[in-house]
Amino acid sequence: MTAFLNVTSSLSNRKWIGPSCEQDRLASSIAQINSLSQLTGLLLAKRNIGPTQVKSFLTPKIREEMPDPYILNDVKKTSQRLIKAIINKQKICIFADYDVDGTVSASILYLWFKAYNIIPEVYIPDRVKEGYGPNTEAMEVLAKRNDLIICVDCGTVAHDALNIAQKEGAETIILDHHQSDSELPPAFAVVNPKRKDETEKIDYLCAAGVVFIVLVAVNRLLREQKKETYDLMSFLDLVALATVADVVPLIKLNRAIVSQGLRIFAKRNRPGLVALADSAGLKAKPDSSHLSFLIAPRINAAGRLADANLAVKLFTSETLNEAYPVATELNKLNSERRSIEESILEQALDQIKTVSSDKSLIWVASKDWHPGVIGIVAARLKEKLNLPVIVLYIDENGIAVGSARSIVGIDIGDKIRKVTKSGHFLAGGGHALAAGLKCRQELLIESMSVLENEINKASFISTASQKLEIDSLITTQGVTTELVEEINGVGPFGSGNPAPRVVIANCQIKNLKILNGKHMKFVCQDRTQKRLEAIFFNSADSIAGQRLNAAIGESFHLCGKLEINDWGGYRRVVLQVEDVSLIQPT
Repeated sequence: MTAFLNVTSSLSNRKWIGPSCEQDRLASSIAQINSLSQLTGLLLAKRNIGPTQVKSFLTPKIREEMPDPYILNDVKKTSQRLIKAIINKQKICIFADYDVDGTVSASILYLWFKAYNIIPEVYIPDRVKEGYGPNTEAMEVLAKRNDLIICVDCGTVAHDALNIAQKEGAETIILDHHQSDSELPPAFAVVNPKRKDETEKIDYLCAAGVVFIVLVAVNRLLREQKKETYDLMSFLDLVALATVADVVPLIKLNRAIVSQGLRIFAKRNRPGLVALADSAGLKAKPDSSHLSFLIAPRINAAGRLADANLAVKLFTSETLNEAYPVATELNKLNSERRSIEESILEQALDQIKTVSSDKSLIWVASKDWHPGVIGIVAARLKEKLNLPVIVLYIDENGIAVGSARSIVGIDIGDKIRKVTKSGHFLAGGGHALAAGLKCRQELLIESMSVLENEINKASFISTASQKLEIDSLITTQGVTTELVEEINGVGPFGSGNPAPRVVIANCQIKNLKILNGKHMKFVCQDRTQKRLEAIFFNSADSIAGQRLNAAIGESFHLCGKLEINDWGGYRRVVLQVEDVSLIQPT
């Protein structure tokens, strides 16, 4: 495959790959028929959108993408059970995970039950003391005081804990999206698109998406029974946040949810989200990147460093006066989280200095690290090293608890489950790109070696992850707010629907500044002589960043994503740089 602009090895050691000739031809047809730019046409072509499908794709609608809820196992019986609970005014507990998806799912159910004059108990386990998912101690206590326990974003593999609940006489419902075993736990119902016996391909949903589909089914039954229904569309701002934060693919129904949810978010009707957006300094029209990088980290900070119930309190706040103090606390926790994260990252990098360069798995561990931020550190190390990474903290009982992040091509959740089943880990599992595990400290070296062997068995060729797909070459003169607004119609962008990546060729760098000791801000200027503002995050100590900083009169190819920035009241396009290449000989 021919390298784009002949870049076979950029300053981050990646090969740039451009669109195929076939994609270019289809893009021209799409652009001409629909009066769009070639770049927008190319984005649509790469997503297999034909010329006649463009209008519906650019305006995604929930009703067009929503499947029949009953295609998922146990949805109908779950809907019937929820209606029974509100009719009989039963005591209900919502058991949720401590991340954005879990707290959003719990909040949606809380607000829905509250509309029917039931105030459910919300239980979110302590990340450090209890860990992820239902545990036997908590479930025994909760089952004694509740008729129904609904586990959201967790519970699919919690066999022992759900056995306890059953023995205590409480019924349980699982609304989840995590990987499932062949044998389901002893619950009244398990709604999970990743169940082994599911045949429909809607396994891209997050837990909040599953909750939304279940409530759609509930509304159907209530209408059939001539009973009052809840306006579920008002929940889409929350479902959109969970969908983006959980990094599930922004395709089909997910894309429609996020698109509609962002519009609802922009109306500023939910006090909790208004307060959090204000505390985060969000002044622009919200998009998926704002949810991912401004809102979600502040929500997750509660579960990482304090009590995740703060997030539920925020989402369910009825007034701004009630919401602002909670948002302020979350903002403070997020600042504290960043400080802890930087310290751990620095220590982890020190450990890695002694690691062999031929490793296919990087892992680091310490007794001194905060367990609430190891997942973020793992993600940052993965981005830096382009390898699967596991960061572990060792508790006072000698148990190493780890958070794993992986690269495309390595299903780390699957590998960890295999090693767990072999007896090397005490527990483990998760998704393809993110997972967790527990291991005895004395078995850590041996178990990680077994895991690395599993990764090597996959015959993974690392070059796949060292390629960078480029959508288009563009000049600084061709970059306009109108163009960026048009290509944003292909969004919302995120996992499974990536933002377009463009290249500005033969650029000179001017007015370079280093921000906070790690980011680089500068102006790039190509042969058209028009200047374009650029930002290169976390680059000051990188090879590319150092080369840019040292360059005098040298030209580069810059690769990145275009975004509209209106900070300070000045609306302009900014290039968010991802990679840099020297000018390659032809």
